[in-house]
Amino acid sequence: MAISIKSKIIQEPVFDKLLFNSREAVLSELSHDKHVDRLSGNDFEAIVFEHAKRCAMGTEFENKIEHTPDRDFPDIVAADYYGIEVKATRKDDWRSIGNSVLESSRVKSIEKIYVFFGKLGGLPDIKYRKYDECLKGIAVTHYPRYQIDMELDQGDSIFDKMQVPYDALRNSQNPISHIRRYYATKKSPGDSLWWIDDNVEREFDPIIKSLSSLQIGERDEIIADIFVNCPEIFSNSNKKYEGALSFMVSKYGIISTNIRDSFSAGGKVEIRIDNETVLVPQIVKRMMDIAHTIHAIVPHEESWLREIDTFSNVQELSGHRLSDFYRMALK
Repeated sequence: MAISIKSKIIQEPVFDKLLFNSREAVLSELSHDKHVDRLSGNDFEAIVFEHAKRCAMGTEFENKIEHTPDRDFPDIVAADYYGIEVKATRKDDWRSIGNSVLESSRVKSIEKIYVFFGKLGGLPDIKYRKYDECLKGIAVTHYPRYQIDMELDQGDSIFDKMQVPYDALRNSQNPISHIRRYYATKKSPGDSLWWIDDNVEREFDPIIKSLSSLQIGERDEIIADIFVNCPEIFSNSNKKYEGALSFMVSKYGIISTNIRDSFSAGGKVEIRIDNETVLVPQIVKRMMDIAHTIHAIVPHEESWLREIDTFSNVQELSGHRLSDFYRMALK
């Protein structure tokens, strides 16, 4: 007879009681420690693990509490189903940076995770809460990570804002796509979503370089990427290069003191199109020169072409659209 795996799962109220008893035990130890505000995150994690094991004795969790290897997520597992992610701060608040949004190091068997948070500054205290309920937003270190706020109002998590449940996000093939769509609605003109791409765990060169110091091929690839991700540079706004600058320095570690010259130096230029010669801004010629490089990296070309056409000044382009010049350059 087949045995249901679900029948072996210890009920959540029993796990909640384990967390409650562990909190009481850890707080008792901290109350006798005159240097509690000097504890490191690893120190606090070790204390939580030892007390969780003791509190599990005589319960369904006895001998089922394990400390995961360093860098695994979460820090402690219980009965191969529940997880405890231990966080601590020496400040007198309830906020911290959490784990990677990709959760690539997550223990595969874990279904339910709680944050066990130690506030070691001020009057020491501990809160524990379901992981997805206290994730406020996304922060960026060397890759996107969640922001933890243990006092976050119910229904105000990043998942509530995105209208995507936590389990749906973490189990999706491309969680960054959901985050990208949400934050794209929040950005202002000139803002950049440089860090929200599909390759969020790429390596960054710590050396800041000048755009003018790069080889022509490398420079063209960066310019093409700017065309793709910052289409507002085709507009007539006097701030149209601000987004390009933030995108370039943040994604590539590249700066430029004369970025305008990389796109529109030389004023206007003659282009032959539809059997006529027209005078267009230099930026159109720049786009045409690297059209094949753009074509190779733009993820949704037709959507991008429609977007750049919204910035087209038809009079300035002698009755043509930007997409017309782009398509002609690809022939």
